[in-house]
Amino acid sequence: MSMVFSFGVSLNTEGFMSPKKSNHNFKTEQTKTTTGSNVLKYIGLAIVSLALLGLIFSSVFSGRTKGGNHFIFGSYGGRNIEYTYDNAFGQAVEKAMANYNTGVDQDNQFYTFIRYMAWQEAYTSVVFNTAIAYHLDKSGYEPSSRAVDRHIIEFGRYRTNGEFDEAKYIAASQTTKDADRKMMREQLTLATWGQDVLDSQYHSQAQLDFLWEMRSTENSYDYISIPFSDFPEKKILEYGEKNLKLFTKRPVSRITASDEEKAKEVVSKFEEKRQDMTAFSEIAAEYSQDSYKDDGGSMGATDYYLISDLIGAENTDAVFALGEGDIAGPFETDYGWIVFKADGPSEAVNVSDRVEDIRSYMLQNEVGILEDAMIAKAEELRVKAIAAGSFREAMTQNGFQVQTTAAFPVNFATDSMLGGSPENSDDPVLNGTASSEDFWSKIVPITNIGDVSRPVVLNSSVALFSLAASNTAEKMDYWPSLVDYEVARSRQTDFQTAVVNPDSKLFDDKFSEEYNRIFPAQG
Repeated sequence: MSMVFSFGVSLNTEGFMSPKKSNHNFKTEQTKTTTGSNVLKYIGLAIVSLALLGLIFSSVFSGRTKGGNHFIFGSYGGRNIEYTYDNAFGQAVEKAMANYNTGVDQDNQFYTFIRYMAWQEAYTSVVFNTAIAYHLDKSGYEPSSRAVDRHIIEFGRYRTNGEFDEAKYIAASQTTKDADRKMMREQLTLATWGQDVLDSQYHSQAQLDFLWEMRSTENSYDYISIPFSDFPEKKILEYGEKNLKLFTKRPVSRITASDEEKAKEVVSKFEEKRQDMTAFSEIAAEYSQDSYKDDGGSMGATDYYLISDLIGAENTDAVFALGEGDIAGPFETDYGWIVFKADGPSEAVNVSDRVEDIRSYMLQNEVGILEDAMIAKAEELRVKAIAAGSFREAMTQNGFQVQTTAAFPVNFATDSMLGGSPENSDDPVLNGTASSEDFWSKIVPITNIGDVSRPVVLNSSVALFSLAASNTAEKMDYWPSLVDYEVARSRQTDFQTAVVNPDSKLFDDKFSEEYNRIFPAQG
């Protein structure tokens, strides 16, 4: 049996695995480990074909150094992630830099960016391979000497005109031969576990048929959306009249201090100089730590609700109750301790002049009211569409532009195995539909052409969908292979996530620190 990697290298992996212990039982041992260990051991080598970056004969663990600088970029399971110019990390950097080669000058900022990307790409591949090696060692397997011999014979260093050259092998130093054998042993082990994980998958015909049934049926939908911003002006005016206090303005100034002690010092200084008309603005220029200090602390005429967002309704009531020229506070906020000064009387509210301000406030703070109103409107439209027998006609008559989605299967969260997604569109309204339980629960039940969904809440809007077309594809001949590939890719992603998890007790990441030590000027 052989394993073919994505970059075209084929390794014979048949019959060369031998356990370190004759009574070792890998699958039995798994039941005794933690869930995290199980995940890593079973899925680890799924990433081999992508992680090696073409370095199948460049050992991550036994790169032969010839002196020179070496740097430790972190560790995994106690194994150092070490860089030297001629070990696997160094070769991965060289390969990545060649891939990114654009011919730009090394003093160019773009080159600095490219260099960082290349080093990080190389580092990531070595981290994954080091993690694989760690878990391989824990699994208790190693390749047989016979398998290593076979691949030494095939290694380019010892071949002439495509044939094994015994004289070259004899002429090589024992150190070189030992290093080559160690490198081969490691790469064969990686390849074998990869073969075990990737090629040993079993999917029953029933599983394959079920997955194909999910993928093969693709539906497209006509739809309209009603944005929350379409909330009727009449309703906005009604809301404004009922909540005049929120939109009452008062000219105020403020000083923001870093702590309570500084804020009390501000209050004390103001009380000493309050007869001076410029006292507050001068203190603001000296003490304040916000953007208003350059204007002497002046915020201008400010809505009640904006101040309330900072210090709460009760404290805002105190500010709006101040006599002109008086101060209130200090109030503790997320931005520091704030002292307010009343610069003038409150202004009467004319809601007719504040429609857009009130609408903006409601979009931020009263989404529930807007959502309920738009759902009610969508329900009315749905009834009209059902009565008319034509979704498109009914929506057009009511002033809506009908759009049509791309065809897609039932595919929650856009699993690549199952194909398309409702988000394959330029319409931002559909963003997030693939992972929206509300969306799928409303459209899956409509199975007849022309059926109309219940209202769906999407991205500050409410939408209606009508089944426009349904098509069933013929089964792919390569479907079982595609399932194997997608499952392996999923395992790869899971493994990568587990390896670089910030909470991992095995992974010590020092990439940024070490990279900046090597390239201090550019960082």
